[in-house]
Amino acid sequence: MSQEQLFASFLLDRQADLEIALPAEQVVEAMPLAAPIQPLPTGAFFLEGIMPLRGDVIPVINLKKRLALTETAYGDDAKVAVIQFNRKRYGLLVDDIREVLRVSPHAVQPLDPFLLTEETVIVDLIKLDQGRRTLELLDLRRLFPTGGSGVDEALDHDEPPPAVQRSYSQFVVFSCRQQIYGIPVGDSREICFFSDIDQTFKSGKVEGALQLRGQTIPVLCSATLLGCAEETITPTEETRILVMQSGLLSFGLIVDKIHQILVVADDAIMAIPGRHLPHLRGVCTCAPYNDIMLLDVQGLIGSQADRISAMTRLRKNNGSTEAEEESAARHLITEHCYLVFAIGKHYAIELKDVQEIIGCGDCMPIAGDGLVQGIINLRGRIVPVIRLRNFYACPDHNVVSRDPSPEDKLIIGRANGNLVALLVDEIITIYKQERYHATPSLRPELQAKKDTLDRLIEFINGEGLKEHVLVVNVANLLRHHLLIADQETVTPVAAPADLIDSPPIK
Repeated sequence: MSQEQLFASFLLDRQADLEIALPAEQVVEAMPLAAPIQPLPTGAFFLEGIMPLRGDVIPVINLKKRLALTETAYGDDAKVAVIQFNRKRYGLLVDDIREVLRVSPHAVQPLDPFLLTEETVIVDLIKLDQGRRTLELLDLRRLFPTGGSGVDEALDHDEPPPAVQRSYSQFVVFSCRQQIYGIPVGDSREICFFSDIDQTFKSGKVEGALQLRGQTIPVLCSATLLGCAEETITPTEETRILVMQSGLLSFGLIVDKIHQILVVADDAIMAIPGRHLPHLRGVCTCAPYNDIMLLDVQGLIGSQADRISAMTRLRKNNGSTEAEEESAARHLITEHCYLVFAIGKHYAIELKDVQEIIGCGDCMPIAGDGLVQGIINLRGRIVPVIRLRNFYACPDHNVVSRDPSPEDKLIIGRANGNLVALLVDEIITIYKQERYHATPSLRPELQAKKDTLDRLIEFINGEGLKEHVLVVNVANLLRHHLLIADQETVTPVAAPADLIDSPPIK
């Protein structure tokens, strides 16, 4: 039996109630007109003009003119469907955005060949509701018979060079005295709640020491290291200790607040001229923080390295081995860490299974009561959306009755080369927990999903209370419930900094 296909539908002409559709994978995004379209009088008759799109300029096509409709004007509330064809992007003007729907093969009816001409761009009809609703399926190969070259010639610019493969880096973003900083994730071991520091070891810029799993960790204040006026530390509920690793040196960094984990394209990092600021790797710009100073860990600790090394040796002198120190050095922030989120109660997902976190504004809903409630176009890749409130139905926690909110988040989970977007209410924190337990039992309504909840962790919440939190198994969710076969392991496509909405860390 042939599989159903996803289509994005649009209202082309509101007065005539004319709907068109496109395969969902061809639609990059759909949006209101944010700025006036710049006309190009010398272009093709159906070329409305050009519009800016995140640093690029794309041609915008008046489909009403192309389809020879009687009324070819659009209102102030017109929308633009951005489509991808032959590695190029175009905007299609429509009156409104309708929905993404799942269509069975027998609902797609080809037009008889004798009805088609060389100018025809509609070759199939989608019949729904027993023929009461009909969508005209737009064929981009006929809309752009020369691969779009005719439209591009009207823009009078050279063919853009092939896309260059970009490399990305991850940073933990924190604030210190109103300034935003980023420090490499690769130099980060874990994030701890602020606790009383043993001031026996206080000396110079070292505020004291933290005992972490038997190891003495010298703790420094980021404000002092970064040249802010020395002052008494007054911790707040948002104060954290970021435990860092530089070579074999471990130390804690007191920061005012940790905001998120950010992915930044390496070519978007602006270098610092000269060598007079060894603690700064560069600067990147990312909303909502504007400029973020990216730190170099070795340059940051600088003259404190010997003092940190002497304190780190305290544990070794008490019986630790080189192997233990090397093992500790491999505890990056993504190891043994979980992203804790809320869907009426707390659940978690292993941080290594999280590619990124974004808002839910770009989710295209799918009608029906199926497992997949929508899809998103994630930089050219169609990703199914599952609303975890519905998937893990929990009436006693009032999970089902809550309506979706614009403040909900999408966790992009990854496993075995596949992606799934998990719609959740709120991101709670990133939590370090090296131990987990097999799930002993589940409520009857969760038995059918027990393969996706095969472990749990102990979580100390913000009130200091211990909870048992179920951990979502992304691989089993994709494999057994979405029925998506494993692919070969691939490197996930990281998002540019301006597309990431990563979690706050508490």
